[in-house]
Amino acid sequence: METKQRVTREDLELKLTAFQDDLKSIASDKSEKIKAAIVAGASIALLLAFWLGRRSGKKRGGIVEIFSGKRRR
Repeated sequence: METKQRVTREDLELKLTAFQDDLKSIASDKSEKIKAAIVAGASIALLLAFWLGRRSGKKRGGIVEIFSGKRRR
């Protein structure tokens, strides 16, 4: 027959500390990947906005008329 051993406070602290350390390492690894993905996405969005804005500016052609306050007769 098996004898039941009591779980001590130290046992719980050791297990929880090990679990917490594992979670911290996993979170820090994921954190770096997420930050890199955000930077890459923002860079792509910025370049895309620049490219589309430049392209639409070429299509319309820039005719600018400057009026003074006086009318010509």
